[in-house]
Amino acid sequence: MRVYKASIDAAALLGIRWVQPLPRSETPDSALLKTAFDELIEYAGERDITILIENFGWMMNDENSVVDLVKTPGPNSVGVGIDTGNWSNNEVRYPALQKTFPLAVTCDFKAETLGPNFEHAAYDLKRCFDTGWGAGFPGPWCLEHGHREFSKAKAELIWMRENLEKWIAQA
Repeated sequence: MRVYKASIDAAALLGIRWVQPLPRSETPDSALLKTAFDELIEYAGERDITILIENFGWMMNDENSVVDLVKTPGPNSVGVGIDTGNWSNNEVRYPALQKTFPLAVTCDFKAETLGPNFEHAAYDLKRCFDTGWGAGFPGPWCLEHGHREFSKAKAELIWMRENLEKWIAQA
């Protein structure tokens, strides 16, 4: 809790509007989770910062995890940040995106490894976008991608940005 509060203080100094506690891999005790959320929400709120929940850790295997977790402190107490790449598999990813995008305030639009023709075998990027846009999510769409070679990372990020711009224009 001390570390989280220190990071909230740092975020306040920097003018950051959201902070995100990092979920562990094991499912937390619900009573402890609620107590911790309440304390962090109050501390952050006094500094005009919102606690952000992202589908990570123990939440990645359950399509209802983020929606259920938002109910713990209350839906107006936290923000939801979706990471399209963090779901454990596509059987969880697509239903989870449908359920979670209506609550989202931001999205890490993640592309994992892209092929030589910018194909993305892990999951359908356009379907992820369509799900969010169809749920009324206008953005921000934060591109999350990396490659060991800078020139490839740059080309792939440009490809992602251009496609996102095209999909938004067409929507």
